[in-house]
Amino acid sequence: MAHAPHKYLHAFVAEATEQLEQLASELVRIEQEAPGGALWDSIFRRVHSVKGSAATIGLSGIVAIAHAAETLIGKLKAQHARPERTHVDLLLQATDALVQEVQHASGTAHAPRADEGAPLALAARLAEASRLLPDGVPTPPPRIAAQKPLADPGTPRLDVAFSLSKACQAPGARSLIVQRKLKGLGVLLEMDPQPAALMQKRGGVRVTALLATARPTDEVRAAFEGIPEVEEIEVRPAPIANAPSPEPQAAEEGGAVRAVPDSAGTEEARTDATVRVRAQALDQLLDQAAEVLHGIARLREAARHLPENAAAQFEAEIDRLRRTARDLHGRVMNARLTPFSSLTERLPRAIRDLAHRLGKEVELEVQGGAVELDRTVIEALADPLTHLVRNAVDHGLETSAQRISMGKSVRGLLVLSARRERDKVLVEVSDDGAGFDGERLRQRAIDMGALSPDRVPEINEQQSYELAFLPGLSTRDEATDLSGRGVGLDAVKSAVEGLGGKIALRSAPGKGSRFTLELPLSVSMANLLLVQIGGELYGLPMTRIVATTEYDLSARGGEGFEARSLAVMGQLVRAYSLAKLFGLPSLAPPGPRPFAVLEVDGITFALSVDRLVGQEEAVLKPLFPPIDRIKGLAGTTVLGNGRPLLVLDPRGLHELAEASQRLRGAA
Repeated sequence: MAHAPHKYLHAFVAEATEQLEQLASELVRIEQEAPGGALWDSIFRRVHSVKGSAATIGLSGIVAIAHAAETLIGKLKAQHARPERTHVDLLLQATDALVQEVQHASGTAHAPRADEGAPLALAARLAEASRLLPDGVPTPPPRIAAQKPLADPGTPRLDVAFSLSKACQAPGARSLIVQRKLKGLGVLLEMDPQPAALMQKRGGVRVTALLATARPTDEVRAAFEGIPEVEEIEVRPAPIANAPSPEPQAAEEGGAVRAVPDSAGTEEARTDATVRVRAQALDQLLDQAAEVLHGIARLREAARHLPENAAAQFEAEIDRLRRTARDLHGRVMNARLTPFSSLTERLPRAIRDLAHRLGKEVELEVQGGAVELDRTVIEALADPLTHLVRNAVDHGLETSAQRISMGKSVRGLLVLSARRERDKVLVEVSDDGAGFDGERLRQRAIDMGALSPDRVPEINEQQSYELAFLPGLSTRDEATDLSGRGVGLDAVKSAVEGLGGKIALRSAPGKGSRFTLELPLSVSMANLLLVQIGGELYGLPMTRIVATTEYDLSARGGEGFEARSLAVMGQLVRAYSLAKLFGLPSLAPPGPRPFAVLEVDGITFALSVDRLVGQEEAVLKPLFPPIDRIKGLAGTTVLGNGRPLLVLDPRGLHELAEASQRLRGAA
């Protein structure tokens, strides 16, 4: 009979996943940087935190691996030297195994566990590696203000865990009482979360602690008696690892060690208090905030039919309610913002493995990790960013021998940066490698039939680099499992443009290349130009509109599909009929016709419409199958009168127009 999952399994999975991602990144750093006790301490704490939480909910495989990894980490720290690659490889394997065990526990693993004894086998390998290392003299832990003496290494450790009931209104105060009682029984090595972090929270919190004491477990458990709203108390012996004991009352923050106050917490600690919320809950809250905005828009529409004396007051209340609803929507959007570092933390491991495989040395530098983007943008950007990084390591950066012969540093430099500019975020991936070969790109494009030889003289070097985004183009003579399969930069471009962003490439032979991704902070809000075609309303994103104008097609001898060209701001642009694109009858009267002039990927074109209706800020919703396959559509929204509206994709419209024009020309 299957057991029901532990009530805190979801919280464990979220916390352990985050800790293990950061652990992999720190293991790569410890291999590259000069050895330091603070980084080793952070690595040890992450492993120990995962172990303690796993022990609380009975995941023995995770406990076995983490316990053996703790021992090896302690031995490596005591060597006072940069660890060997074999030891880092082994610890990274342990990290991978812990990730897999967490996935199996959560039911998200892609495949069943091949070998049930794998965790114990890996723990044995870790233990053997520890045994072969000489015993070193551990360095004393860093001095921390107001810290207490460390516990005697021979003192037994107890893993303590308790829950605060959901009805608890003051979890910080309750956990502080427990903290003081535990300190009276021995040396409190760890407590997570600290009372200061619970001061602004409500109940339903699970707290774990590590206590060094010679007192029996029953006596420690009895200390909880009489404390209201404390339940599900667990006290059990903790395995003793051959690793330096963490200093009391220390907590890790961003990979560094800081002192945690003994009191209930300062005002600064209270303002930093956070709570983990499921992403799905934020998505639902955002949808509900959008529905409120739609409802207010419908109220405004209805208010137009009220008597004039009542309409003014009603409009004023609607404006006040709309401001409140927009503020609510904005706060939910801010809650969904995720730092750029959440993407970059997983890359050091991938870069390390790929560089070793290719015989290259790569230094990764991340700038602007604190810049925040909407969670949807972050999730959609993960694969494109990973591909750009792999492309730089595989294609761009040279081997160490090649770099030395060219007078470059032995290590190739790969820089990932993010910066915010108004309502956009610019993400750059740059390297100091060989750069792109414009001549080779032009020849490949000719071989593919994507570029006519007659047009080569018209293309400058920078435009040649842009050919790298053509579908199926690769400069590799042979495909490998890393690159050269014809699926790459075109997919990156499509993904970025699908977010409403754009990508640019700059390169210099022998000096490197730089990809710049211009991304929206969020993809859920858009300012739209409403246009009418054949009795239907559509929305065009204002970010792509250069201008609006009028033009009399009859003066050019009729209304063909392509109205030859329009003069817009001193240049001639192609013009297309949106009604003909959609197969709708045009209801515009004879005479001047309104046009929306748009720009996509440096190409300017115009679309004729029946009427320009106005602008509206809207909450976008994604398309669902099979409508999401229709080229030229980007999403949907609801107008204030409750009328649904299709939002158009300018890039898709231009592709449709060009394809239709080619078909008409061929006919």
